[in-house]
Amino acid sequence: MNQEFYQDQTFTQIDYTQQVFPNGEYDNCTFINCKFENVDMAVMTFLECTFDTCDLTNAKVKSSSFNEVGFVNCKLLGVDFSMCNDFMFSARFDTCNLELVSFAGLTIKQTVFKGCNLQKVDFTETNLESAVFDDCNLKAAIFEQTNVEKADFTTARNYTIDPTENQLKKAKFSRKEIHGLLTKYDIVVKS
Repeated sequence: MNQEFYQDQTFTQIDYTQQVFPNGEYDNCTFINCKFENVDMAVMTFLECTFDTCDLTNAKVKSSSFNEVGFVNCKLLGVDFSMCNDFMFSARFDTCNLELVSFAGLTIKQTVFKGCNLQKVDFTETNLESAVFDDCNLKAAIFEQTNVEKADFTTARNYTIDPTENQLKKAKFSRKEIHGLLTKYDIVVKS
């Protein structure tokens, strides 16, 4: 499969559900108001790109590379990032809907999630060391054998994390949401 190279380009209001998304390497490109719902983005490379107000619901990202990629105001429902090339995977998420996304098994240290809906996200065996969950909803997110050492949950809400099943050393939590660490003990915490 031939791959094209795109550098320093802006793609605006393109519906890739109606036309083919060109297989290629995208370097410092910006996608604004583009639609990628169910689009095959497999084996592509995105380096220092920004997706702004894009719909990537159920996009197929198997073996794709995301390095220093920003997602802003994007809808990423059901994207399975665990299928990506995890070498140098780095992304930031600002005001995104990531419901039902999987990061299982990835190393995504220092990832910043700001103002995101992370309901039912799978973080099983994910390395989230020093990640930041700023004003995020983590209702029903899965943390199993997850490394959240030094992660910042101080403004996150609705999380349930079992301290006996995950690595929490030096992670930060708010007093208001601390009950999310005690759920398995079926105790009542009153303020």
